[in-house]
Amino acid sequence: MNTPDARADFNTLINAPKFSDDPVGQHQKKRWRLLAEDIYQSTTIEALLEARGKAEGYIHGLVDAGHLSTKDYERDYLILCIAQRRREFLRKLLNEYGY
Repeated sequence: MNTPDARADFNTLINAPKFSDDPVGQHQKKRWRLLAEDIYQSTTIEALLEARGKAEGYIHGLVDAGHLSTKDYERDYLILCIAQRRREFLRKLLNEYGY
């Protein structure tokens, strides 16, 4: 089950970091997409928190290695907001339907 605008959130999430067009950037983009899919497909709060932690760690690693800007606050904000919306949706689902 997904939030009504989960697909839009997913697209925003995978496009939040701006990767280079070279082979390294393409590899990073593929890895990021897998991490974003983990967030999008999470069905428990625990799975979501784990997926969010992996995604944040990946972004921090790319920033530390100089592949992404340290000043891209919009990217960081989008990632956190989307993970929070997913968390709220899961919490509501769990409370209302007893999953």
